[in-house]
Amino acid sequence: MQAISASPHERFTILDWLGTVAAGFSVVGLLLFPMAGQSFAGMFEDMGSRASLPLLTRLATSAWFPLALAVPVVVSLAFGLRASTPLSRRRAWVVGAFILGGAAFGLCLIGTYLPVFAIAGAVKAE
Repeated sequence: MQAISASPHERFTILDWLGTVAAGFSVVGLLLFPMAGQSFAGMFEDMGSRASLPLLTRLATSAWFPLALAVPVVVSLAFGLRASTPLSRRRAWVVGAFILGGAAFGLCLIGTYLPVFAIAGAVKAE
């Protein structure tokens, strides 16, 4: 009886492809985030000085930070989509891209809404 060996050319399952698509959408969201960040930056500048904003808000509303966060997600996806590596490693790369993309997009969202939460907290305290 022969041992069953895993071929590096095994195919992704539907769940693998769903993770890949979700990670890809997070990349698209991160690439488009500077447009939304600019509108938030304009709104925050109308309320006061940019220097008084939290660091995470200044980073999230910048043009380069969301794009820099997208790079590791794209690299992880590229490694995950290489057919020459074993399926388990490809899945690990896709899961990593999915987690990184979700965390990066969430970080940018939290950064843009920090001043809004601060204003809401000040209004509620009064």
